[in-house]
Amino acid sequence: MDKSTLEEAWPAAAPPADFAQRTVNLAAARDAKRKQRRFATGVATLAVAAAAFFVVAWPILRGPEPGSVGASERSEVRVADRATAVLEAGARIAWRDSAVEQAAGDVFYRVEPGQKFVVNTKAGTVEVLGTCFRVQLGQGPSTGGNDVKKEVLAAAGGAALAAVAIVTVYEGKVQLLGAKERVSLSAGQSGRMGPDGTKLLEGDELAQAQQALGGEDKDKVDLSSANDALAGDIANLNRKLRGLEKEKGKLETQLSGAQAELARRTDGKPPRTRNEFDLEQDDWAELAKTGTIKYRVPCLQADGWTPEAEKLDKLGLAPGDAETIRATYQRAHERVWPQMRELCVQAIGQAEVADVLGADTCTHVIVDMARRQDNKKASEAMRQLAELRAGTRTEVDPEIAKHPTYKLFSALTGEMKNFEADLAESFGPAEAKRLAYADGMCAGRSTFGGPGPRTP
Repeated sequence: MDKSTLEEAWPAAAPPADFAQRTVNLAAARDAKRKQRRFATGVATLAVAAAAFFVVAWPILRGPEPGSVGASERSEVRVADRATAVLEAGARIAWRDSAVEQAAGDVFYRVEPGQKFVVNTKAGTVEVLGTCFRVQLGQGPSTGGNDVKKEVLAAAGGAALAAVAIVTVYEGKVQLLGAKERVSLSAGQSGRMGPDGTKLLEGDELAQAQQALGGEDKDKVDLSSANDALAGDIANLNRKLRGLEKEKGKLETQLSGAQAELARRTDGKPPRTRNEFDLEQDDWAELAKTGTIKYRVPCLQADGWTPEAEKLDKLGLAPGDAETIRATYQRAHERVWPQMRELCVQAIGQAEVADVLGADTCTHVIVDMARRQDNKKASEAMRQLAELRAGTRTEVDPEIAKHPTYKLFSALTGEMKNFEADLAESFGPAEAKRLAYADGMCAGRSTFGGPGPRTP
């Protein structure tokens, strides 16, 4: 059957007038639904990925878990991933990130080096970067406030109490931030924060402050103070050791270079390991050949010499060692200057002038005047003193012993042994030797040429 026969048997009806538009609209609606399904699927995929990310990354993004603890007995807790806190019974703390709120009690903190770490109390704030310290928080008598209020409280038989914090530093440094003041504490120091201000505690003030802190038992306070003092000593010793290690490294470098240079100059002979002015009998034996006098002497000052904080640090000494050093220098002055002054007065005839000239100038005045009066006897005095120090002479001629040149150089060349012995009483022999000849110490050194070899 052909096409024309079919068309005659079943004629095709004409499509409705809006057929084309309805077909286009239907296709567009289906396409929009497909796009919505694809968008919804993408959003769901992103949501699942984001959820997985936050499950993994949220602990990192939000930082260490916050926490809190109250101790019924001594307890140790980890705080904010970089600090350890040891709480005594009755202490309470809470923390978030690198900030601790200490509500009560006695807490020891060890903070690892890093960003700022703070301990907040009702009495004030403690800021650190990395250190060991202790915070004792309690109630203490208020010395500030309204006088009328105090009188009312006193009449009622009570006393005004306020939050007080005592901070003791064992290692490193901390800052105390009170309402107005800012106080820095170093290892071995303690401070107090309270309504009457923030201050450094010195001497017996620490024990008194601890005893006043909420009426603590005296025996407990005494033991606590003893422990704090011991901890301070340990911190100072550790600091001193670190200083010594630094100084040791510098000295080893200098020694290595000096040994190499000396080996070059002496064709491989054993190098000298002592300071150039740390003289022993073999050194004096060489000097005695020409009657030369050589010495190092500590600075002679009436009140002694006190090293500054920077020099103490370079010398590997603790701040508390400054007074020991000062007193040692003062004793050196008391031994040497009276002898020198008498000789200087004899040389120039006026005590007032001798006092103005001082030790260094008087030394040259005495020697110059002695040589002008009798150069031969002055030279013999120098020669016999050198021989005595060398051990090749057991005693000097009686007339020479009275000579001003002999008296002067006898005092000057013998003082370093006395100075070293004084230092050894506090620091021990080895440390005393190091300090006596250290570059950072105050000292003078001189060499006076002698008359030359003895003639036959």
